[in-house]
Amino acid sequence: MTSIGQRHGLLQSRGQRQGRMPFERPYPGQLWKHEEIRAIIVAVSPTTVSYEDLSRGRAVTKDLDDFLDTFRRMKR
Repeated sequence: MTSIGQRHGLLQSRGQRQGRMPFERPYPGQLWKHEEIRAIIVAVSPTTVSYEDLSRGRAVTKDLDDFLDTFRRMKR
């Protein structure tokens, strides 16, 4: 079992390897995009993210790492 600090370090190192900032993690209520897809985050677990696809009007649950590899947060 890993401690919270170890898990944070693991998440940070994954994000840095993939070119993301370590704090770039989805939270409920945030807007993210991928090409023509606009998504609002509904829930996040340690391994999955659930969002409403605003472009197609459907709910989606996806592996967190896959989501972070394809989506980018929309800035205000």
